Amino acid sequence: MGNYKSILTEKAKKDIEKLSAKEVSKIRGKINYFLSAKDPMVFAKPLVDLPPATHRFRFGKFRMKFFCQGNIFYITRIDFRGKIYRR
Repeated sequence: MGNYKSILTEKAKKDIEKLSAKEVSKIRGKINYFLSAKDPMVFAKPLVDLPPATHRFRFGKFRMKFFCQGNIFYITRIDFRGKIYRR
């Protein structure tokens, strides 16, 4: 099992505040699932031209943009698929 942890940026915290308690619970469960894997990056897809995020996780209708430094995943945004890639 991996030894990874996540940190939400201020923007990601604001994204979470807009969601229902049920959606937040699902998102937290998925984050824990991804980060408990031996290599969480097997679930990630690379992003192009969306700094500082370099990758994204997908779960249901949500997307989570992040970048990784060592064993820490910095989550920059969490939103619906149709909204997260807008600038």
